[in-house]
Amino acid sequence: MFLAGIYTGAVFPFVNVIARDDLGASTGMLALIAAAPFLGNLMALFWARAMEGKKKLPFVKGSHLAARFCVLLTCLATGAWPFAIVISACQVIGTIATPAYAAVIKEVYPDDQRGRLLGYTRGAIVVGQILGTLSAGWLMGYFGYQWVFPVAAVIGMLSALTFARILDEPEPEAGPAMPVGRQLRETAAFVWSTLGILKEDRAYRWFALSVFTYGFGNLMTVPIIPVVQVNQLHISKTELAIMSNVMQMVAVVGYFYWGRYVDRESPQRAVVVNILINVLVPLNYVFAASMPGANAWLLLPAFIFSGVVLAGIDLSYFNALLTFAGPDNVSRYQALQSFLLGIRGSIAPFLGTALAAALEAHDISLRWVFVVGLFFMLIGAWMQVVAMRRQEKVRDEG
Repeated sequence: MFLAGIYTGAVFPFVNVIARDDLGASTGMLALIAAAPFLGNLMALFWARAMEGKKKLPFVKGSHLAARFCVLLTCLATGAWPFAIVISACQVIGTIATPAYAAVIKEVYPDDQRGRLLGYTRGAIVVGQILGTLSAGWLMGYFGYQWVFPVAAVIGMLSALTFARILDEPEPEAGPAMPVGRQLRETAAFVWSTLGILKEDRAYRWFALSVFTYGFGNLMTVPIIPVVQVNQLHISKTELAIMSNVMQMVAVVGYFYWGRYVDRESPQRAVVVNILINVLVPLNYVFAASMPGANAWLLLPAFIFSGVVLAGIDLSYFNALLTFAGPDNVSRYQALQSFLLGIRGSIAPFLGTALAAALEAHDISLRWVFVVGLFFMLIGAWMQVVAMRRQEKVRDEG
C-alpha cells in the first residue's frame, strides 16, 4: 500500500492540471479522464462472473500491472489526446481488480477489526502519496511528467507484485470444460440475478441510489475543477503539490479516526457524515469562483475537507457494502456497486462539461455547475439517511 501510494501520489494529483495547463486539453478531454474509471466499472458484473470459482489475486495483480504499464507510455504522450487516452486506459483497466480486491480484503481481515486494519493500510497509502506528490512536484520542475510518471509506474508495478503475496489461495478444483452456449446462458443468469439484488434488498437499494445521486453531483464538477484552478485561479504545480500534501496529511489522520468510528458506530452513519462534509468542497469552489482577483490559496479549505472525506468515504463505503453483502456475496455486491458507479460516472462528467459550455456561451459563471452538483449531493445525503434507518431496522428485527 505504501508503494501504491507513492505511485498514485506522483501521478494523479497532477493529471488534470498537466492536461489543461501544459497540453491545452479541452473540457471534453478532461471529462473523458474523469469518466474513464467508471466506463471500466460498466464491465464489473462480467468480471465478477469471470472470477467466480477462481483465484482472486491474479485478477488484482494482472489488472494493476497492465494499468500501470499504461502510465509508462506517458513518456511518448506529448499531445493532449494521447495523454488523455493513456491515462484513461490506465483507469479503465484498473477497475478489473475491484470485485476481486473486495473478496480478498473480506478474506484476510476479520469483520470486527476490518475498519481499523483498513485504516492502517489506507494510512500507509496516504503516507506514500505525500512522499510521491512532494517528490513529483519538485522533480517535474526539472524533468517533466514524461520522466516522472514512468518512474512512478514502475514503483506501482512493484506494489502490485507485493500485494500478490498477501494471501495463499487454494487451487480451485478444475471442472469439465463448459460449452460456449452454456457459459453465455450462465453469465446472463448471473448478471440478471446480481441486478435482482436491487429488488430483493430494500435497504441496499436506498444505499445504492444514495451513492449514485451523491456521486453524480460530485462528478459533474470534476472536469470543471481544473478549469477553475488553471484559468481563473492560475494555480502552479508547486501550489497544487503543497495543497495536495495538506489534503493527504489530513487523510492520514482521518483514516485512523474513521477506522475506529466505523467499528464503534456504523459504516452507514459515517457515510452520512462524510457526504455532509463533502458538501463544503463545491461551496468553497463557488466562493473562490465568485471572488474578483482570487488566487489558488482560497481553495485550501476544499483540499482540507477533501482529505477528511477521502479517508471517511473510502472506509465507510467499503465497510457498509460488506455489511449488506454478508460473507458469501461480496464479489456480487461489489460488482453491482461498481456497475452502478459506472453508469453514473459515464454520464455525470460529460453532463457537467455540457452545462459548463452552455454557461460559457451565455457568459455565465462556471460556479453554477458547482451549485447544481451541490443540489444532487444534498439529495444523496437525505437518501443515505433513509438507507441507514432501513439497515438499522433490518438489523434490529434480525
